[in-house]
Amino acid sequence: MTPRSTPPISTTVDRKLKAFLRGRTPLAAERLDWSGVGKEFVQTRTTYALDPSDAPPLNLVTSVRAILTRGPQVMVMRDPDGEHIVPGGRLDDGEGLLEALRRELLEETGWTVRGEPERIGLFHYHIHSPKPAGHRYPYPDFLQLLYRAEADSYYPEALEVDGFELGAEFRTLSAVQRLTLSLGEAALLQAVYET
Repeated sequence: MTPRSTPPISTTVDRKLKAFLRGRTPLAAERLDWSGVGKEFVQTRTTYALDPSDAPPLNLVTSVRAILTRGPQVMVMRDPDGEHIVPGGRLDDGEGLLEALRRELLEETGWTVRGEPERIGLFHYHIHSPKPAGHRYPYPDFLQLLYRAEADSYYPEALEVDGFELGAEFRTLSAVQRLTLSLGEAALLQAVYET
C-alpha cells in the first residue's frame, strides 16, 4: 500500500493581486484558525483601505460586506461566534457587486440601502492549509470587498429565516467602539469615522 501524500500548502499569491497590492499599506493583519476535529483550515486576513476608483482583481472577489450606518449609529450583527459589524455575503452567479450587497444586507439586517454604497476597503484572505475537497472558490487567495452604506427602510419580513446571522441592531458609535472587534473591523471603523 502506497502512503498518500498531503497536498502542498500554497504560499503563492495571484500575480494580478500581487501587482494590485504592491505599495499598499495594510490597515490590519490577523491569523484566522478554523481548525476543528479532523480538519485544519488556517488563513490570514489582511485589511486594506481602498479608494472608490481602485480596481482590485474581480475574479478573486467572492463576497461583499458593508459597515451599515443609520445616521450616527452602526449596525451590529450577532452570529454563533459573537458580534461583528460587516454584514454581507457571497455573490450569486451573474450578480453584480452592488446588487449582491443590497440583497445580502436586506436578507441579513432587514434594511434597504439609500443611494450608492461607497467602496472603502477589502479583506484579502490567503489560505495556508491544503485546498479543501470540493472547494469551489478562488484558492489560495480570495477577496471580500467592503463598503459603507446608509440604511434607508426596514422590512423585517425580508430577513433570512434560519440563516447564519442570529440578530441585527443599530448601536451608537461609542457602544460599537467598546465591542471586541476583529483587528480588521476595528481598523475599518476607524477609517470610516476619520474621513
